[in-house]
Amino acid sequence: MKANKITLAALALTLVAGLVALTGCPSQPPDEPVMIDDMPPGPPGGEPAGGGEGGTIELIGSTTVLPIATAWAKAYAEVAPEVSVNVAGGGSGSGIEALINGTADIADASRGIKDSEIEQAQAAGVEPVEHTIAYDGIAAAVHPSNPVDHLTMQQLSDIYSGQVTQWSEVGVDGLGEIIVVGRDASSGTYGSWEEMVVQAEDDTREYATGMLQMQSNEAVRSTVANTPGAIGYIGLGYVGDTVKAVPVAPEGGADAVAPSEATVADGSYPISRSLYMYTNGEPTGIIKAFLDWGMSADGQKLVAEEGFVPVN
Repeated sequence: MKANKITLAALALTLVAGLVALTGCPSQPPDEPVMIDDMPPGPPGGEPAGGGEGGTIELIGSTTVLPIATAWAKAYAEVAPEVSVNVAGGGSGSGIEALINGTADIADASRGIKDSEIEQAQAAGVEPVEHTIAYDGIAAAVHPSNPVDHLTMQQLSDIYSGQVTQWSEVGVDGLGEIIVVGRDASSGTYGSWEEMVVQAEDDTREYATGMLQMQSNEAVRSTVANTPGAIGYIGLGYVGDTVKAVPVAPEGGADAVAPSEATVADGSYPISRSLYMYTNGEPTGIIKAFLDWGMSADGQKLVAEEGFVPVN
């Protein structure tokens, strides 16, 4: 079939040349482009975002960053269909470990990389480079029936370090024991909450030994949603109707502030953080193209749609 089309195309060129020779006039381009073999036109705007280079990008890590990474991957399939983007959770620590051992091209993290991880990476010939891709607030979440209207940073620290174990100790009657729910130790949210909340007043404090450790934001939310006496912490993008986000009073006696995109953006919510993607060295090729697109207006729009705060 292709040979026939090539023959026809050659015959058409011969006839055109003959006509030019007879008339002495150059041929004029057609008003509409002629499609050869019914090939579709390229993507709008010319060169695709991936630069025409195909391949696969592996993203592994934070479950907080997971909604952003997933949204980016789905949208990027339309922008650069020649590039496959695979996304997996597992926690910030798992993502950084995957970057070090070469099974991830990008590590998603909801905390900064640790000095010990940098040392491990460099020993393996990997040079982690940090990219801030969004901002997030970590919300203290309780069951919707819980009447608590706010908590202070000191009270949260007391609860999560095991100093306070009853709801009555923070002014809430009738709920009995506080069921403390948090993330597993590989989670970046675990580390961020420990640093910003548990150790807010005393950096020697540690998590309460009885804390229920969950492997994802969704698992924390589900546990709190089904446990009237529970308290948990989740990324801002996971707050919904099934749980109640508690306003938090900063240190120094200021008024309590509810977690929201606006209060994270203006810095008034006291439990806020940056979200990251790490690469091995400065990104190039399809990895650079993907991250550049994620930081563009289109990519950052998806950040906001997922309930996080864009960097721009």
